Amino acid sequence: MRWDETDRDRLADAYELRFKGEGSPLSAALFGAYLMALLGIIYGTITMHYVFTQWPQVLHWMRANAVLTVVLVVVAILVAALAAYRVGKTRGPALPEPGHIEMVVVTDLPRGLTLRDSWRGSQLLVITTCFGLGVAVPAGMTMAGTDPWVIAIGVVLSLVGGVLIVQSWLRGQVSEHGPIRGLHTLPMLESLPAGALLTQSLMSESVSSSLVSGDTRRARQQAFTLHLRRKPEQIKVAGRYLSVIWADIIGILRAGWSSLGWVIVEVAAVVAVSLQTVVGAKSPLVLPLLFLLVHLSASGLTRGLQSHGMSAGEQSIFGLTWRTQTLLHLLPLSILQLVVALATGFVSGLVPEAAVLRAVGLVLAMAGGQLFYAHKGPPPPSMMGSAPGRGMGLAWTVHPAIGVILVALASHLGDGPALLAGAVLCLLGLSRAQSRFAPARLKESFMEKANKEKEERQEAKKKR
Repeated sequence: MRWDETDRDRLADAYELRFKGEGSPLSAALFGAYLMALLGIIYGTITMHYVFTQWPQVLHWMRANAVLTVVLVVVAILVAALAAYRVGKTRGPALPEPGHIEMVVVTDLPRGLTLRDSWRGSQLLVITTCFGLGVAVPAGMTMAGTDPWVIAIGVVLSLVGGVLIVQSWLRGQVSEHGPIRGLHTLPMLESLPAGALLTQSLMSESVSSSLVSGDTRRARQQAFTLHLRRKPEQIKVAGRYLSVIWADIIGILRAGWSSLGWVIVEVAAVVAVSLQTVVGAKSPLVLPLLFLLVHLSASGLTRGLQSHGMSAGEQSIFGLTWRTQTLLHLLPLSILQLVVALATGFVSGLVPEAAVLRAVGLVLAMAGGQLFYAHKGPPPPSMMGSAPGRGMGLAWTVHPAIGVILVALASHLGDGPALLAGAVLCLLGLSRAQSRFAPARLKESFMEKANKEKEERQEAKKKR
């Protein structure tokens, strides 16, 4: 379908009213593509060169198994395309801002024309990102001594992968509204209803606002629907302490495949971070990345702790103090991390003393990171009221992960510093939790005092 000049002129007039001559819907996408290309090609090439020079055995393996390496890249592209298809059901690539949808998309202009720039912007971002990655990895290999022809293979795979991923992303968005067969995207764009587009766009804006304000839990709840695999069941009472632990375990089991995925990633990350070769690695990049992966996967398994952090100011149904209940929520995951870390350290050849110190330090660091995450709360108003408010909001969002990364950097200094840094982060996390529950305890003390005075007055009246 070709659009006539009248439609194009009407769209240009709408853009003029909407943006008041300052940019267009493609402006943000062009700037984002520029950044992705800059970071991917320049900094990515330098990073990959560093990786291949620090671990030449990886480069030697890729040389000796060139066909298998290409196959693994193709599999990774297919997995990314499948993930993009799933993401498209929640947030698609052809998605303008809510104001554009309400002002332009809902008019009688052709739907494909009104969504064209948004779709082109998403294509540009995805393909540019894949292209930067496809250049950076083989360029780093070439700088480390590999033949330059690998760059051509990387470019081809990145372009094909980028097109496949963005097309799968669009098909995920259209899957519930129209046909997804064929290579032509215009019929798919025409089939997208304005109501569904507005719902996705508003949700996207809400998630972005939550991230800027530092509320990552709310952003995750909005972006990902939690599907419970088991029917609600009554938790068996096993005493105050065991009931808290059992409730957390039941909650993890009800989440089904989601919890299984988090457990697999968590165990794999703990195994990797506890290996002798990783502990003794000279590069300062390995441990921070693995510590970060352990922290992020742990956040998917501590929903009980997160709910407890959100309940500050409410009475505990078990009559436990906040400190006791916090430790009980952390106990199952901490035991899992400790057992896996100790077993991996002993099997991989670490000295028993070093394995114990590293494992305990890891557990303490992850407990501190989860305490910071669960009791993070909204950023201080003074921080958001400053000039770089969005940047400060982002810094507040990631500050629990920054603490974990600092512990990982300290672990390079030795086994003792690893344990000490983990203990410090854990104590700071407990201090943060205490500060969140302090107003609640003060309120409870006032209520207890008021109730006691009321009872004394009633007893005095009876004596009269």
